[in-house]
Amino acid sequence: MAILIAAPVAAQTPGWSFAVSPYAWVPGITASVGTAWGTVGVGKTGSEVLSKLDLAFMGAFEARKGRWGLIADLFYADLSQSRATPLGVLFSQARIETKASALSGYAAYRLGQNEKVTLDLMAGFRANSVDLSLSLSPGLLPAQRLRVRQTWVDPLIGGRARVAITDRWFATAFADVGGLGAASDLTWQGLATLGYQFNERWSVEGGWRYVSIQKRIEGRDVETDFSGPLLGVTARF
Repeated sequence: MAILIAAPVAAQTPGWSFAVSPYAWVPGITASVGTAWGTVGVGKTGSEVLSKLDLAFMGAFEARKGRWGLIADLFYADLSQSRATPLGVLFSQARIETKASALSGYAAYRLGQNEKVTLDLMAGFRANSVDLSLSLSPGLLPAQRLRVRQTWVDPLIGGRARVAITDRWFATAFADVGGLGAASDLTWQGLATLGYQFNERWSVEGGWRYVSIQKRIEGRDVETDFSGPLLGVTARF
C-alpha cells in the first residue's frame, strides 16, 4: 500500500506520479467494552481469523508531485470471538462481534531524500466506524446483549521512512497518532515491511501492521486493537 508499504521512489519529476496498492492482512484482534458488571475483553489470533474466514481487507492510493503527496488508506475488518466470561458466575460465556473500518487521508511532505533514505512527514485525518456487539450467555443472571456503534473523525500526524538495503531490497517504517481527546481518546498505528523491487513499476512487500483505537462510545469505554502480518503489491505509474 502506498502509505505503508511504499516502493522505492525514482528521482523526483515535475509531473504527477501515482501508486496503487491492494494487499491482504490477517489481523488478530483484542477488543474490550465496559459494562455495568465490569470490563469484558476477548482476543483472537491471526491464525484463528484465517481458519474461520472472518473478513479483513485493505488498499491504498498515493498521488505525488515533487515534494508533496496525497495519500488515502482504507481498511475494513469483520471479526468475532467467544471466551469464558471474565465476570465470574454471573454469566457463562462472552462473545464480542466487531465491525470496524477506517479511511485515512494524509498530505505528505518529503523532508529529505538521498540514494539510501527517504523521509516523509504527514498530517491528515482518520474517519473511523466501529460497531461492537457483546453477548453474555446466562449464568446467575439472564442473558444480556449490548451494542455500541459510532462514526467519527480523528486528526492525525505521522511519518514514514524508507531505507534502500540493496538495489532491489528495501525496508519501510510508518507510524501515526491522533485523537488525543479531540474525538478518540487515542488512536495510533505502526507498520514495518520488507520489500523487493522488480522494476520501476512493480514491487512486493510483506510485514506487520498494528492499529489501536480507544474511545468512549455511548457512555462505555471501548478499545479495539488489530495486529497481524500483511502481504501487498504496489504498481506505480
